[in-house]
Amino acid sequence: MKVSEFRQLPDEDLAMEIKKRHESLFHIRLRAANEEVQRAGEIREMRRDIARMKTVLRERAQENAISTEQEK
Repeated sequence: MKVSEFRQLPDEDLAMEIKKRHESLFHIRLRAANEEVQRAGEIREMRRDIARMKTVLRERAQENAISTEQEK
């Protein structure tokens, strides 16, 4: 997925998606240990998607902190 697609999701959905991706990553790693992975880049792609989602959440948190500070 692209970052623009992640930005369209609300925070709750994004957090749930991160959790799902972590579980999928775990299962992919188990398959890789048993040499059942079909695509070599699948693990890397999953890790990068998780990082992108966490980045979007962090950016939103920083924006909220800045806006809260400015209101004071």
